[in-house]
Amino acid sequence: MNLKNIINLPVYTESREYLGPLIDLDIDLNTGRIEKYFVKNKNFLKNLFQGCLIIMPSQIVAISEKKIIVKNNINKAENLASSSVK
Repeated sequence: MNLKNIINLPVYTESREYLGPLIDLDIDLNTGRIEKYFVKNKNFLKNLFQGCLIIMPSQIVAISEKKIIVKNNINKAENLASSSVK
């Protein structure tokens, strides 16, 4: 799948909770591997004050043409980071 085709895909947990759209990727230029997925938080106020969700490749369950599915534990503090950079 072309990387530009996954930008703006909706991101859901395995239990079908909508997290928000994928807005950016962090790619290692030496290896071409995706290091981080940046998801715009569905909650406007959280997005405004905390930034976006950062999802690691190990948390991705599936990527299709219509959506990205991540592990259910994505909302646990140890698995979720926020960034005000994006």
